[in-house]
Amino acid sequence: MTTLPQTTPLRLPRPAGGGTLMIPGTVPGMAVGQVNPANAAMTPADVFRVIRSNVWLIALFLLVGSVGGFFLNRFLARNYSRFTATGYVQVNIKTGFDPIKGVLTDNNSPSLNIEQRTQAQLLKHETLLSDVLQNSAELRETPWFKTFATPQDRKEALLSNFTVTPIPDSKLISVSMSCSIDKDCKTIIEQIVNTHLARQRQLATDKEYQRSTNLNNLKIRYQLSLRNLSQKINEKAVALSVDGSSPGRISAKDMELSEKVHKQLDLQQQFSEADASYKSIAASLQRGEDPAIIDQAVTADPSVMQSRRDIDMLDVQLAEAGTKWGKDHPSFMQIQTRRDMYQQKLTQLLEDLRAKQRVALVDATRAKMDMTKGQLDSINEQVKSLKSEMGELSNMMAEYLTARDEQKAMSDLLKEVNNQLDLIQQKNQQDLSGNVEWATYPATPDSPSFPKLPLTMSVAIGLALALSLGIAFLREVTDTSVRSPRDISRVGQMAMLGMIPHESDDPQSAGARLPLVIFEAPHSMIAEQFRQVRTRLQHAASLDTTRSLLVTSPSPGDGKSTVAANIAAGLALNGRRILLVDANFRRPDMHRIFGIGNEIGFSDVLNNLENFENAVRETQVPNLAILPSGPRPTNPTELLESQLLIDFIERSLEEYDHVVFDSGPLLFVSESMALAPRVDGVVSVVRARANSRGVLQRMRDALRQVKAEHLGVVLNGVRNQAGGYYGRNVKTYYEYQNNEA
Repeated sequence: MTTLPQTTPLRLPRPAGGGTLMIPGTVPGMAVGQVNPANAAMTPADVFRVIRSNVWLIALFLLVGSVGGFFLNRFLARNYSRFTATGYVQVNIKTGFDPIKGVLTDNNSPSLNIEQRTQAQLLKHETLLSDVLQNSAELRETPWFKTFATPQDRKEALLSNFTVTPIPDSKLISVSMSCSIDKDCKTIIEQIVNTHLARQRQLATDKEYQRSTNLNNLKIRYQLSLRNLSQKINEKAVALSVDGSSPGRISAKDMELSEKVHKQLDLQQQFSEADASYKSIAASLQRGEDPAIIDQAVTADPSVMQSRRDIDMLDVQLAEAGTKWGKDHPSFMQIQTRRDMYQQKLTQLLEDLRAKQRVALVDATRAKMDMTKGQLDSINEQVKSLKSEMGELSNMMAEYLTARDEQKAMSDLLKEVNNQLDLIQQKNQQDLSGNVEWATYPATPDSPSFPKLPLTMSVAIGLALALSLGIAFLREVTDTSVRSPRDISRVGQMAMLGMIPHESDDPQSAGARLPLVIFEAPHSMIAEQFRQVRTRLQHAASLDTTRSLLVTSPSPGDGKSTVAANIAAGLALNGRRILLVDANFRRPDMHRIFGIGNEIGFSDVLNNLENFENAVRETQVPNLAILPSGPRPTNPTELLESQLLIDFIERSLEEYDHVVFDSGPLLFVSESMALAPRVDGVVSVVRARANSRGVLQRMRDALRQVKAEHLGVVLNGVRNQAGGYYGRNVKTYYEYQNNEA
């Protein structure tokens, strides 16, 4: 066996029937055949691709829409043209004082906006429109009026074509009318607005008359009130003895009350002090304590002072006797007895004096408190009486001052009423126009308002664009063919090994045989893609354990023989000994590709392994040998399901590193289905835009049912077109390869 060059790190063999390879476009736990929602969603790149791939369809629809919009505008202008006349009505808010409501009206923005909306509703009101349709002789003579059979039809047409719109940040109201006759639009607007203005003038006249009546009634009422107030003011002035501005009696009473209040405060303080003194003495006596004033009075009593002097003299005599005779001498004891007797008399005297002083102190304090209380009660009565008199006088003064204020306010109101009456008198000869008037009269329209070529063209082009995009995306949604890796990921549970561009898009592959392009045109884009397939195949499965490969496809014409030959040649050019076996007994093609005979081949070797050496042919590709299919056997499926195939593979791997089988389409030929589970790995080939996702899913499920090891998918024949997956890749590849800036 040839020693293999270690171009990539060796990997351990996968456990038989063990874990599955994580496949792009799927997530763990996803059921077989389930599409990953993230892959099914259309990305912005897909949207751009769809638009690019359908750019001619979109351009065609835009052209048709432009032409159609032009002719549609001419048709509408000839048969359904409409004219619109527009006039402007101005809203005025008058400023002034309203004596009836007592408020100042101002031309402010909220009031103006409210008046604008009010007038707009009145102009659009059905009553006004019905009145104009019934009573306007000029309107009844118009061709527009005569085109309708019934009054209800005229009213509905007027309601649907007559528009009234307040213009923000202005005093204007836009009034428009659309109809098929240009002059009638102007006439209808003038008749409606003039009727509304006449109503507003009549309403203003009625309001002014009612206002004048109310003002005269107010004037009479104000004059009567003024007379009553003048009489009341005179009466109060006499009662208060006022001289016109300053009060008389109130000042004297106020001074007297002030003096009484000061005296009341002094007596309240004296009473509080007497009451506190009495309570303090009573509390001290209650606790058995004598106030200091009692001690002072007892100490200052003459009898107490004499008794203390006598005791002091006996103390002196007692001290002299003790010194002279001693404490046991009869004279000392006699003096001691006299002193004790004097001390007892002093103690009794002190107790009697204290009792008398307590009684005298309590009586004196209570008498003082009672006297102060009586004086306080008397002054309180006097203050209360004065306050009552002052309250009556204050109320009278308040009434007097209030009456004077009312008299002044009433005089002002009467003056304002007279001014308003004078203004109304001045306006009697003027025309009252109310709050609304003409700002701009409508003009007869020169050109139709419908149709407008820019609008018609815009709508037609927009519809054409929407229709073309809808068709483009509908084609994208309904197209189930496999065109890109994204379509393969939608099927799910399949790895992507690579994409092979179409041979017509690769200029360097011209002249080379496509099945051997990797050998005959090694610098071409297609050869580079086959080398990438080889690299991904090495990473998708360990080639040390995956030594027998089957290349198949779901349908005929997918290019599986081309892919098989290039994969085999690519592995051979990588230093491996490869045997390429043509196992397509129904449509063998390898002998024509390599230019050899097909008299003996794979069918003969299956029946007799001794024919192996004679049947295998070397090719011009180094390390690549080929075994043609040979004569078609009568029982190909049975041969491939027998032990003969296993013996053949073992015999081949003794001499070669890998055996690559080219077989028929898996979904059409039973030999491929029999061969798939008996090889180490299966590579499926799908031609872009030739197979549907459903066919690809059937092939995937068929391989899983027979427990074949599906290594991945090769997308073949990908075209370089607008919105395609290659786009500028071919040009960029050759620029990079040739080192062009």
